[in-house]
Amino acid sequence: MIPGFVRVEVLLDEENYPAQSNTGPVPIDLTFGGEDGGAAEEHEVSPEYCCHVSPKTTNKHMPQSPEPSKLMLWETNILPLGVRQMPEDSWLNWVALLRGPNQNKLDENQVIGDYWSNRDHKYSGKDNWGNRRPAPQEFKYINNQGGWMATRQQLWEWHTEICPGGFLPPYEAPHYRFDGLDMRNVEWYSGGMQLSTIRHACNLQRIIVADNPQNFSKSLLYHSANNKQRQLAAEGKRESAFVKANTLLGQLNTIRKQAGAEIPK
Repeated sequence: MIPGFVRVEVLLDEENYPAQSNTGPVPIDLTFGGEDGGAAEEHEVSPEYCCHVSPKTTNKHMPQSPEPSKLMLWETNILPLGVRQMPEDSWLNWVALLRGPNQNKLDENQVIGDYWSNRDHKYSGKDNWGNRRPAPQEFKYINNQGGWMATRQQLWEWHTEICPGGFLPPYEAPHYRFDGLDMRNVEWYSGGMQLSTIRHACNLQRIIVADNPQNFSKSLLYHSANNKQRQLAAEGKRESAFVKANTLLGQLNTIRKQAGAEIPK
C-alpha cells in the first residue's frame, strides 16, 4: 500500500459549472467520532491543506481561501470505492482503496480486500446503480493523482522487486520497448499511473484516510488551473461527474460505519 492523492479544483462559477445535484443513493454523513464513547462532531474537508494560496498568488481564477463546499473532484466517486480497516498495530484505522490495481492477476495471499460501497446490493436499482462493481482498471474511476512521493528505500524496492521492467529508466524488455521511450500518455508518468495500474506497471494499491477529515483533506491535491470544470463541461461531461469533496468524504464515512457495524464484536 502507498499513500494516494485525489485531484480537486475550486468551483468558480456554480451557476454555469455546478457539481452534481444528485449525489446518488449513498447518504452523506459528516459526523465523525462517538464510536468509542467520545463526542461526535460534524466536520467538513479542510481546504487550507490543499487549496489556500498566498495573497501574491491569488487571482480571479484562484481564490485565496476557498470554502470547503467549493472543492470538487471529477476522476472518481463512491460507486467503485471500498473501505478497509487497517491492523491494530497500524497508525491508520479506516482507509479507502483507490482504483487501478488488477488483483485478478495476483496470488491469493497478495490480494488486498475491501468493503465495497454496494457490497450487499442495498443501493442496487437506485440512481442507475447495479449489482456489478466497476472494473479496477475502468479509466474514469482511477483518478490520475498528479504525481507521487516515495522514500529512497521505496524507490529502490519498486525498481528492483515490484515493478516489472523497473521503475526508473532505462526500462527493461520485454515489459518496455525502446527503453521505455515508446508512446505513453502524460498520466503514465506525471499522473502516477505507472505505480497503480497493471499494464507494464507496478500494480500498487493507493489508499486515502476515510475516518479522519483532517487526514482525508491532506490527500487532496490542488489542480490550481481550475480549468477542468469548464473544459470537461465543454466536452459534454455532465455535471453528475463533478463530485464535491465533502460528498465523497461523507459517503466514505457512511460506508465505513456500515462496514464497522458488520465486524463481530
